[in-house]
Amino acid sequence: MKFLDKLALKIFSLLIFIIAIIIILLITGIVTIDMIEDFVNSITLLNGDTVIQVTIAILAILMLLAIKGLFFTSKPEDTGKDGIVLENTSGKLVISKESLENLIASVIKDIPGAETVSSRTILDKNKNLIIYVTAVVSKDVMLKDISNELQLRIKETMKKTADLDVKEVNIKIKNITSKKVKGLPSPDESENKSEEKNTENVGEKQKEGEE
Repeated sequence: MKFLDKLALKIFSLLIFIIAIIIILLITGIVTIDMIEDFVNSITLLNGDTVIQVTIAILAILMLLAIKGLFFTSKPEDTGKDGIVLENTSGKLVISKESLENLIASVIKDIPGAETVSSRTILDKNKNLIIYVTAVVSKDVMLKDISNELQLRIKETMKKTADLDVKEVNIKIKNITSKKVKGLPSPDESENKSEEKNTENVGEKQKEGEE
């Protein structure tokens, strides 16, 4: 909303407030019409033409603002509050936040061991897209590895599908479940395999040394 529109709205609200108070005072009998007339006449007598000129100027400004509001109302600007606005020479494209969140959910769904709980997209003042993801992961995955994979895949998908550059993907792990991931070894199994492999390598080196 522009400055003049805000000013007109504040002045209008103030006038309505004053008129409402005066009407209430008149209805309850606290103030009478004669008292209001005497008050206006006393101000006019004290300041003379100055009061009349100021009053006319204020009324003229209010009339101009009223005419502007009635006949020259500007179209509301699309600030992208409900989505991301992309502009080009042909027009505008608005991608809803719901679409972006569904896209993020589909990306997370394809990653073994991760489930999305919620996601939120924010466009900052510099038109940078920031994504917040809350997820549930399995205990069979490494948190650091799956976080890096989520961040990378979300950025790649946003760029490929919506042509959006993502500045940040912030991951919040809400819970770690005991649900096992098919085809994915647990961290303990991975460590055991790694130890077995190291033992085999040491054994092979010892054999080579003996030969």
